[in-house]
Amino acid sequence: MPPPELIEGAQRGGATEIERLIEVIWPDAYRLAYAILGDRPSAQDVAQDACIVAYRTISSLRSAPAFRVWFYRIVVRRALDFQRRRARPEPILAHTITDTDRSVSIDIWRALSTLPRALRDVVVLHYFEDLSSREIASVLRIPDGTVRFRLMTARRLLRPQLSDVPDTSHTDREVRTHAI
Repeated sequence: MPPPELIEGAQRGGATEIERLIEVIWPDAYRLAYAILGDRPSAQDVAQDACIVAYRTISSLRSAPAFRVWFYRIVVRRALDFQRRRARPEPILAHTITDTDRSVSIDIWRALSTLPRALRDVVVLHYFEDLSSREIASVLRIPDGTVRFRLMTARRLLRPQLSDVPDTSHTDREVRTHAI
């Protein structure tokens, strides 16, 4: 996430700071949108839209430390709105591959794609975006206890699917370890 001084400069309307802020947040916006939508062109559209919304409304942000949750909330909301407008079935995320062991990543994403949307969203935000349950609750606008329950349920559902997946990358290992 961007440094507080960059966020504060963008809040004051500094053109250079706003441009740099968009450069810094774009990869996170795209990655999160892609995790929700499972489609690269749609994720690019949603990430771009989220960056525009952030640019237009950054002056409403109360404090720089709140930026991460505030911005993720924008991305998630835009992605879910986009998905509702398209009214397509759940995405298959099996083709999302990290640059570590491709077969392990495919297995993990395939397992994640079997989860209901509500469970998958909390897993992605927790393990791939490194948000706490409190931050996830704020992003999704659900109680903190609901986030923890959904994580527990997701782990229980993922456990049988990931029990034979070898450890490789940090994120893959963390998802696998918590699921087992």
